[in-house]
Amino acid sequence: MDHEPMHPRLSRIAGTALLLLGIALVLWRVFGSPQYWEGDMRWLRTGLMLGALGAISLSARLIFPAGKGDAPDEASESAEGATADEEP
Repeated sequence: MDHEPMHPRLSRIAGTALLLLGIALVLWRVFGSPQYWEGDMRWLRTGLMLGALGAISLSARLIFPAGKGDAPDEASESAEGATADEEP
């Protein structure tokens, strides 16, 4: 089953929304979440922070998708292999 990739504009919009959601969750947790979250509630607190980290990481993949255009071409590889004295 072959899936079509997400449209780049839609991918960037979804990635930006996910990034803002992750940052908002982290800021809420740091500055506004209940301070009495102790005992078993610490697992929820930890899960929220790990979920926010995952959301921010996923948003980077959605905003900057890897594709065939990201692979280095032969011309850039030969230019990188040349020393400062040599011309490509």
